[in-house]
Amino acid sequence: MSDKEDQFWDLVDAFIQRANDSCEQADASMVSAALLHAAARFNAFTVAGASVDRKEYTEEIEPSLRYLTNQYRDLLRDNLEDYRENYKVYMRSDQDE
Repeated sequence: MSDKEDQFWDLVDAFIQRANDSCEQADASMVSAALLHAAARFNAFTVAGASVDRKEYTEEIEPSLRYLTNQYRDLLRDNLEDYRENYKVYMRSDQDE
């Protein structure tokens, strides 16, 4: 793995660890909602920061929405499938296999 890939996965793991730690003080659904909101805010900031001006930013809103929502949908689908396949490992034994 490259240094960039290592850095990426370290960041992923750090965000997940922070979310897991937050579940000690808040319900997991609240932590999930807060994480989703934070990702949306940060992505809006990132799109704006990559734009040269307001006009370019405005033109990038719809393509960014499509890209980011498609990425999220694909990543969520992959992770939901992973949990389905590894439920016993990640969570608990299935009583209704």
